[in-house]
Amino acid sequence: MTSKEKDWVIKVEMIQLQSENMDDDYYYQMYYHRLEQRQAEEELLGWRNRQEPPKLVTPFIQKVETYNSVVRIAGSLGQVAVSTCYSPRRAIDAVHHALVEEVGEGRLCWQLFLQLLEVEEMQRKMSLAAEEQEQKSQEAERIYQALKIRACSSEEEAEDEFLQLLCVQKGKKLTARLLPHLSPEQAEKILLTITHHLPFLMKKDVLDESLPLLYSPLNKVVGRMTFSKLIEVLQEMSRPLPESPELPITMALKNQFGISLLYSLLSHGEKLLSSDTPLEPCSGDFETWTDVVFLVARELSQVPKASLVEPLFLPSNLLSLFCRYLDKQTVHHLEAKME
Repeated sequence: MTSKEKDWVIKVEMIQLQSENMDDDYYYQMYYHRLEQRQAEEELLGWRNRQEPPKLVTPFIQKVETYNSVVRIAGSLGQVAVSTCYSPRRAIDAVHHALVEEVGEGRLCWQLFLQLLEVEEMQRKMSLAAEEQEQKSQEAERIYQALKIRACSSEEEAEDEFLQLLCVQKGKKLTARLLPHLSPEQAEKILLTITHHLPFLMKKDVLDESLPLLYSPLNKVVGRMTFSKLIEVLQEMSRPLPESPELPITMALKNQFGISLLYSLLSHGEKLLSSDTPLEPCSGDFETWTDVVFLVARELSQVPKASLVEPLFLPSNLLSLFCRYLDKQTVHHLEAKME
């Protein structure tokens, strides 16, 4: 430490010994109280004559109100403000206010930190959810591949593994619960397979009557289909069968699951045609759609009402669909049949 720095420190120490009001200075009063008590004891014992106790005299250094400079001492950390050293009591008051501010800022920081932890926790859950979603998709894909869904002829229906699975109630429940977890393409393939082999499945379901278990998930699949895919499914139900004089549509009208699925397909087609969404049809789709509507109307009017089965759900837009293509008399006749 240089001599200049030593002088600065000495001046600071001297200033700290000064007080504007001696009567309020605790350390000053305690020092002189003990000094006077010791002198009184010495005088009582006769060790010394009574005399005026000496007063502490410190060099007076003029203080100013503001100090802009700071002092840097070699070998020290940081820097010391002159104003802090000249006004230690003011510095103590400042520390109190600073602590209050630090407490307030600390509470705010803690609250924000808790909110940040919640954000990080939500992010972690989202990451885990994404991983679980990927794992779920992989498991659903494995189950779908295990079903071994393939195209087969009427002669191979009795040996096809997937169709045999659909012949039992547990297999229908499995397929119904699996459908929501599959991709749209996979779900549509299952729907197309079921409609292609619908006569076989309805025949095998006479005693069990558990095909309606598939209606709700398949109805959701139908609601997501494009117009061209819808036409492809309807074509499967309108193709003639070599071993039966009845069309699959006619058979479907006599089965609760079959008629419900047929009505769902027609209702979705009417929604697509009535909406402003571009259909992007393939060549011949509108002609096929018109032929299917006329075919359904013809078969529905020819089937005896006693043989007509009540559907699981009757869409409200079927009559508007028939009104688009048929005369009023035929529409009234079909309305009476469907009631």
